[in-house]
Formats: sequence, C-alpha cells, structure tokens
Amino acid sequence: MRLPPIWQVIPGRSREAFIWDARSGFLTGVFFGAVFPFLGVIARRELGATVFMIAALTAAWSVGNLFSPITAHFIRRRVKLPYVVWPSALGRASYALMALAVVAPSFVTICAVAAVITAQSSPAYAAVIRDAYPVERRGMLMGMVRVLVVAGSIIGALAGGFALERLSYRWVFPAFALVGVVGTLAFSRIGVRAEPEDSGTAPARFGDGFRALATDRRFRLYAACFFLYGLGNLLMMPVIPVFQVDTLNISTRWVGYLATSASLLGMAGYLLWGRYLDRHGPFRLLLSVIAVAAIAPITYYLAQDVPVLVIAAAAQGLAGAGGELGYINAAMRFGPREAVVSYAGLFAFLQAIRGIPGPFIGAALSNSFGPRFVFLVALGCWALSVTILLVGGGLRAGMKEDGTAG
Repeated sequence: MRLPPIWQVIPGRSREAFIWDARSGFLTGVFFGAVFPFLGVIARRELGATVFMIAALTAAWSVGNLFSPITAHFIRRRVKLPYVVWPSALGRASYALMALAVVAPSFVTICAVAAVITAQSSPAYAAVIRDAYPVERRGMLMGMVRVLVVAGSIIGALAGGFALERLSYRWVFPAFALVGVVGTLAFSRIGVRAEPEDSGTAPARFGDGFRALATDRRFRLYAACFFLYGLGNLLMMPVIPVFQVDTLNISTRWVGYLATSASLLGMAGYLLWGRYLDRHGPFRLLLSVIAVAAIAPITYYLAQDVPVLVIAAAAQGLAGAGGELGYINAAMRFGPREAVVSYAGLFAFLQAIRGIPGPFIGAALSNSFGPRFVFLVALGCWALSVTILLVGGGLRAGMKEDGTAG
C-alpha cells in the first residue's frame, strides 16, 4: 500500500516518535495558547500587578534555567525521558493552584514556581529529540510538530479569550492546566528513552559546555549572538502588556486576536524555518530571524491603536518559531552525542544569565524613559548581534552534526 505523502519524508524508525510528539505538541499548544498570552494582562488589569511583578513573570523561566547545567550533569548517566516528563507535568499542574490566587503576589509566585520546575526538562528534551529524529530531517520534523503546537495554541488562545470574558481566571487556568498535563503524558509514549550518554569511554564532566565556550570559536560566536537576540526580546516582554493596557487600553478579546495572529505566522514559520535550518544551519537562520523580529519593536514604537499590533504579533510569531528551532538544534549540532545535554544545559544557563536581569532592566528603562524607548534599545541589541555574527564569520561555513565545519 502506498504511504501518504507526509509519511514518505519521515524515516520509518522515527514515525512512532513523530506520532506521539505531534499528539503531545497539539495538546501542549492548547495549554500554552489558553494561558500564557493572558498572564501579563490578567496580572495587570485584574490584580494591579506592577511592571516589576510582570518582569518577574518573565524572569522566572530564567531562574529555572540557572540550574540547567546541574540538571544536565545529573541526568547524563540516566535515561533521559523521565526527566522530560515529570518536570513538565508537575510544572503544568501547578497552574491548578490559580484557583487560590486572589492577589498579585500569589499569582506571580505560582507562575514563577511552575516556570522554575518546567525549565528543568530542557536538557533532557534535547537528548530525546536528538535520538528520535535523524539530523537530515530533524529541523523539518520538529517544524511539523510545532505546526501542531501552533494549531493547538490558536484554538487555546481563542478558547481562553472567550472563556476569560465570561469566567474568572481562577477557573479557566486550572482547566487548561489539565490539558497541558495530558499533553506531557502523551510525550512519555514517544518510544525514545535517550539512554545514558556516559556508557563506554565518555566520562561525565560537569563543565563540558563551559569548556566549549573557551575552545570552540563557532559555538562561542553563536552563543554571543543568540544571547543578544534573546536579551532584546526580554527587555520588551514586561513592557508590552503594560503598553497594551496603559497606552492602548487593549481588551482580552484583542489579546486573543494578537495571540492568534502570532500563532498563524508561527505555524508557517515552523515549516519555513525547519527546512531552512536543515539546508543552511543555525547561523543563517539566526540572521534571518533577527531581520523578521525587528518588525515588532518598530511597530510598537509607532503604534497609536490596537489593530496595528497585528503586524507586530505576526512578526513575533514568525521570528519566535525560527529562534526556538535554531537554539534547540544548535545545542545538538555543536555538541557530540556524549555531551549534548551539557551543551543544552549551557544554552539554558546563558538564557538565565540574560533572562533574570533582562526583564527588570526593561521595566526600569520603561519607568524612566517610557516604553517606546525600550523598543529602540531592543533594536540596538539586535543590530549588535548581527554585527558580531557578520564580523565573526558565522556565515562562511555550514555545520555537521558533531559541530565541525562542513
């Protein structure tokens, strides 16, 4: 029997993993779409959260990432899959506690705790996906799964926006938390355990990722450029919901529309960027992502009304898809198999180094100079990232699976 076209591009040994990854991705998207776009607006509008509290929502993920090198070292001699499933499931289940959050500090604390727990799954996730999909199809297959994540997030954002106009977040967020947990349990069926990496001759060394920064020029170059790209995003993140509420008086319905716009472009982006990554590697992908991302702060800087923010949301969705695929795959491409969790842990740690102060710097700049100034600073970070990438020669060669130039 002739296989459907989609199965013809998926290697036989990867099909079961793809099926469960896709199912998990869709349910995860529903959870993400129904919860995360609304956290900042709900905290500000209904609970009176300060801009620094909203910054704390963003920084919480980075606090969790501070522990990633330790987590990566701990799991190297262990099967990786459980260390994807349990932190993710527990973190998502924490949103059920929103039923008890009646003031801004408790609301922010629940989000922060959930983020710190969930962040511990990222090093193990990189190892599982590396073993699940072959390098020559990995970007494309991850992109296809993330199309389903985005499809789920569109449904979730529309459903969440509709529900939050009629029900309290204290009911809505716990309900969608259950969907997120089911999505994580679906991932546990992926059929790839990611066996211990230190069997044989490769001893576990805590500082593998950190040593790579000193010895691998291309890894160091990519890490620096991605650091600046992420910093620009983080400066804007706590400022955007405050700007939307205080300056443009946005409604929760429009928050849902913007999230849907971002999701639609993200859906296209995952397909586009996945193939682009397989062909051109992480450096060219990062350069292209920054070019698209720059549309968002320019739009916010010029915005006088809510509808124009659809342009910014679309750019954020498209660029965000490429940024996610790029940094996850970079950890797999730079690091040899026996050190992939260490490289992924280091990437997460670098995200923490910029992610903890970044939102608070953005909040402080906004309080002192206004939100539009922050959008200009973000553009400056990205311009510096592009300059370093071009001057450092990041576009001169491709990259093989083991991180060597090709």
